[in-house]
Amino acid sequence: GSAWTPPPPAPKPGVIPLRPLLVGDIMTGAIDYVRREPKTVITVSAMVGVVAAFVQLGVVAMTSGDLSGLATEDPSQIDPEELVPLLLQLVTLASVTAAVAGVLQIFGTGMLTHVMGRAVVGQRTSVGEAWVLVRPQLLRLVAATLLVGLVVGLAVGIPVAPGLVLLASGMTGAGAVATLVGSVVAMVLGVWLSFGLILTTPALALEDCGPIAAMKRSWRLVRGGFWRTLGIVLLGSIVGQAVGSIAASPFSLLGGAGGEITTLSVFGLAIAGLVTTMVALPFVAGVTALVYIDRRIRTENLATVLAAAAEGPGGR
Repeated sequence: GSAWTPPPPAPKPGVIPLRPLLVGDIMTGAIDYVRREPKTVITVSAMVGVVAAFVQLGVVAMTSGDLSGLATEDPSQIDPEELVPLLLQLVTLASVTAAVAGVLQIFGTGMLTHVMGRAVVGQRTSVGEAWVLVRPQLLRLVAATLLVGLVVGLAVGIPVAPGLVLLASGMTGAGAVATLVGSVVAMVLGVWLSFGLILTTPALALEDCGPIAAMKRSWRLVRGGFWRTLGIVLLGSIVGQAVGSIAASPFSLLGGAGGEITTLSVFGLAIAGLVTTMVALPFVAGVTALVYIDRRIRTENLATVLAAAAEGPGGR
């Protein structure tokens, strides 16, 4: 007989080969789409980071005077009536900052998901095109994120609640045991639901569906590949945050210099946050989007559809 001929390589019209992806394919693809669309990706990430940095600067500017004055006082002389309003102010401002940062992350992730989705089939995406694609989905993206947070929060809170009630009622022994068992159950449920719903954002963005439908879609896609999905997303998050932190380390050192709140330290911390966001956000968003595409290739033969799309108008 004749010698065995290996099958031809999978087509690669964009940043990934159109076949079930290896971990290396996903990590490389998350880097290559940044190289392919540096202007779009950096602009989107910078917009998210700059607005978040300005919010942080505003919060620090409003509270730095009170904090500095409080730090110079003798702790034994601090009036609780002055401390409580300050703490309430700090909690309120921190909550507003977290909410603004969260919404910005959602918008940025949605836009970058569309950039990645088009980069897979060899199409290029400008900032304006990414905005046009994500704009009708903004409220649905926020709603989906809130729903996922609510589901995970309930799953974590409900198992722990009986133990806390027992502790509050004075039943220390039973309360401690119930809290310990509840904490283990809460941790398992939290991880299970968090990663079962991790593909909600790319499902909503790329399939243009509703929040509930996107959550169901994520759950179905992750089923059968939970541990692989968990490992790849965790690896991508760790790598993205680590590289972002290293890139931002000079500004972080500047922000922590002297241990006092000064204009220079606040500016340094804000720039450090901006740099971290610009590096980590596109990489993590790209990894998550590619995990979603990989799950569809493995379970729905999406590679054939993507290959046909790449040959159509707008392809490479």
